[in-house]
Amino acid sequence: MIAVLVLSVGILAVSKLQGTLLKSGSDANERSTAANLVQRKADDLRRFIHITTSESTVPDIWSDTITSPLSVAYKHIATNKGGLIANNSITVGNIEYDLAWTVKDYYYSGTDTKATTTPSAASYPDFKMAHITASWDSASSTNNVVSFDTIIEAYKPSSTALDTNPTTGGTGPVIPYDPQQQPDVVPITLNVDGTKKETTKPLPDLSKKGFSTLVKFETVSYNTSLDTVRREEFQTLVCRCSGSSTNDTQIYAITTWDDTDEKIIDITTTRTQHIAKRTVDDGGGESQSSLCFTCCEDGDELSGDFKVCRTKRVDGVLRMFDPWKMIAFNVIPATYFNDADGKTGMTSTLQGDNIELYSNYTVSLIRNVLATNTNAAAYDSYTTVDNTFINNTSLFTNDTIHHTSFDENFGETIQARAIYMDFPPLGIYTKIDNQTTLYTAATVPLDRIPFYEVNMTELAGWVPNPSHSTFASTYTSQHTDSACSSTENCVTDELLNNAGAYSRGEFNAKDAASVTVKSNIFTSSDGVIDRDITPENDVTESSVDLTVN
Repeated sequence: MIAVLVLSVGILAVSKLQGTLLKSGSDANERSTAANLVQRKADDLRRFIHITTSESTVPDIWSDTITSPLSVAYKHIATNKGGLIANNSITVGNIEYDLAWTVKDYYYSGTDTKATTTPSAASYPDFKMAHITASWDSASSTNNVVSFDTIIEAYKPSSTALDTNPTTGGTGPVIPYDPQQQPDVVPITLNVDGTKKETTKPLPDLSKKGFSTLVKFETVSYNTSLDTVRREEFQTLVCRCSGSSTNDTQIYAITTWDDTDEKIIDITTTRTQHIAKRTVDDGGGESQSSLCFTCCEDGDELSGDFKVCRTKRVDGVLRMFDPWKMIAFNVIPATYFNDADGKTGMTSTLQGDNIELYSNYTVSLIRNVLATNTNAAAYDSYTTVDNTFINNTSLFTNDTIHHTSFDENFGETIQARAIYMDFPPLGIYTKIDNQTTLYTAATVPLDRIPFYEVNMTELAGWVPNPSHSTFASTYTSQHTDSACSSTENCVTDELLNNAGAYSRGEFNAKDAASVTVKSNIFTSSDGVIDRDITPENDVTESSVDLTVN
């Protein structure tokens, strides 16, 4: 009897536990269902097709008269309105759930751009805060609630596949940019709004692999808030190729004008052009860069057995692009942009002034080239490479500072800086909203012009010993391995080798004298590829007169 009593108590406890488990399982299932309904409604509110519509009032968008979701708009989202799921009762199993939501509109305002519920001048809120609930009664309890808060941004509907005629929405994701340091990177001011453009690295990345040489760099345009406006990546290479057949078409990338967003964009296209199709020639040595396969097949810049190819990343893929076109090449002492070398009297204010002078020179040159070359054919035949910046002695003398004067035994870095430009699509002159006249070469915003200012110090050739007056006497098919150990004034010009250990443009003052430091860019590749690959190329020379005291 004692055993039966103990067993009875145990069975009673287990049966009560099982009932509790069944109730808990039922509650969990109900809450899971409610959470799913709330999440579905949150997604439903986010899938608007327009920001605003011509509807004067918010329609009953889930009525039977609506046969498509094309009327769904961001403007429709309000308390218990918006989306395609109504705020009514939804029965799942034997439980009836009441779905409802409240919405608050928020606007960015003030100098610190705080979000408030006070309406601003905007025609629609910057974002909405939705509080979504699902409530129900069950057999075991009443007034059960699951809630979810979500933010609904006023994003551009053009990012959706269904929209064909979107109105203006919010902005895309913001990518911050950290401007690089002078003197190696010099920002160029594009527009009066303070937008700037610069190469992202002090010097392009150089590498040699077999016969090939690869040069990489990026340019970034950024606004005064240091947000990226446009990023462009280039990889230029020289490859040794062999054999020959004919290629009738090329897959190429071009810069064109986007009327909708009023900006230049890069697209991929196929064009008909007869070129020499070649194969990669590794010559029994180290394999060349993998990009050489595309370069030898589609490149149209020939130099003996070599092809020089410019590629640009478009939609995540490196595409062939038209060859570089240099419009300026100047040799400039590094102290002109930075006081790190301790020039007496150099200040951060003066440094900023000098950067502005070079930026103004760049802007003026680009506008002049645009004004004198009104079509692509004229620009293709344009061969002038400007080097007048270094000849303006007033720019290199600021108060008591002479940037071309050095103390004996005081080192200095001399820079070679180049400006490249592609002829822009004619759409850059189109008018913008509320503008009555078209832009001209003198007024067009420079963020519409595809130009690039690059530090070319390690891609240029230098005369290593000023006692030699010309390149011909010291500069053969390869750079001189000069370490400037002599007693003469000297500028380094070490050979680019497979290991990449080299330096160029470092001036060593050894003897009190007036010195002309010269640098050359080899124009068949417009200087982006090192000289020792193609020794027969023409050259563009720039020089600066230095004084050692």
